[in-house]
Parts: sequence; C-alpha cells; structure tokens
Amino acid sequence: MVINASNPKILIVDDDPAICQLVSRFLSYNNYQIKTAENAYQGRQLFEQLSPDLVILDVNLPDESGFTLCQEIRHTGTLVLMLTCMTDTNYILEGFAKGADDYLTKPFNLAILKAKITALLNRRQLGNNTLETGKNTLVFDGLSINVETAEVTLNNQVIPLTTLEFELLHFLATHPNKIWERGALIEQVWRENQEIGADRKVDVHIGQIRKKIDDLEGRLIKTVRGRGYMFKFPNHNHQ
Repeated sequence: MVINASNPKILIVDDDPAICQLVSRFLSYNNYQIKTAENAYQGRQLFEQLSPDLVILDVNLPDESGFTLCQEIRHTGTLVLMLTCMTDTNYILEGFAKGADDYLTKPFNLAILKAKITALLNRRQLGNNTLETGKNTLVFDGLSINVETAEVTLNNQVIPLTTLEFELLHFLATHPNKIWERGALIEQVWRENQEIGADRKVDVHIGQIRKKIDDLEGRLIKTVRGRGYMFKFPNHNHQ
C-alpha cells in the first residue's frame, strides 16, 4: 500500500522481532509510516533520521532501559507509547513519571493499540489547533502560561513540561475554582474513556507538574479529598 507523506510517522523500538513485524504490518496497513529498531542505539539513530510523530517503546531493551530513552525522546516533544510485560502498577507509573504519554501491557490487542495511537495523535492535533488560534497568556503571580508557544515560565525561568503536562495544566488553569474528578480529566485532557489505573495516571501527572512549578504544597493545584483536583489562585490575569 502506498503511504502518503502526510501520514503519521511511527518508530517502533522493541527487541522482539515478532512484535515488531506484527505491529509494523498492522500499522502500515492502516496508513502509518513505520520504522523499527531492536535496541536503544538503533532507536536513537532512526529517531534522528525519521523525526517521528510517535514512538512505540519497549521498557526492556537489551542495551539500556526504555525509561532512559523515553526521557530523551520526551524532551523533543514527541509522543511516547510504552510497552511492558510488567503489570505492577508502580512499574507502569514509573513510565508516566519518565514522561510516557500512555502505556500498553503485553500481550495486547492490536485494535486497542490502534485506538491509543489515534487518541494520542488526535490530542496532539487538537492541541496544535488550539495553539494556532490562542492569543492569551495566563499569569498567576510568578507563573506564566503562554498558549501560543505552549511555554510555561516560573519567575521568568522556562519550565520544561511535556505536551500532556502542559495540556493538563492549561486545562485546569482555564477552568479555575472548579473541582475536576479524575475521570473527567481523563476525558477532557487525555480525550479517552476512563480505564483501570486512570486515577493513578492523573495523580502521577499532577505530581510531576507540581514538582516542576514548585507547587508541592498545592497552593495552585489543590487536591480535594475524595473528589479530584482544583486550580485555585485569587489573582490571575489574561494578557
């Protein structure tokens, strides 16, 4: 099948040739441009050559941990969907802490894989459309959220947020003084239905944002016990 150059580019990094072949054929059939790598070293080389829209990354690579490569990739803003054989919640949450946008445990259903990829890419596209039309900068004391550049600064210092962290912070900041349940945030920010482990997924990302914007005490993003989260700050401006 001839793939149009406008089709999303996906890099698969997994040392299992059977998985690489299966996923590659399936996604190619669904009009994605696919490249595969069997280790982190090859993954880095192909990442530079391909500039993919999304990376499907196995946690257990032969030459180094997939978590390490995930952190490097996320600094570029590229989406990362991690694969793991581990079903332990803490292990999966470590992936989110390293910047993963989503995860899938092996063995997995190809239809679910496709649905997750579609959701991630759609969220990215919707985010880009928002950035093209947005004209405001939200300012909360020393915290500034620039919608046009997707940049967050704290006391004039740029804060490196992942795409998902920015979208979550921006959503809460533009809907202040309202309690958002975790399931509602999954639907509004992740743009997918709630699934097992979704509550912890939200908690981990909120925790990462709080660390980065120096809000560990919850001055801006408050935890409402038994309910969810609320962005609350008395003095905010639109510029």
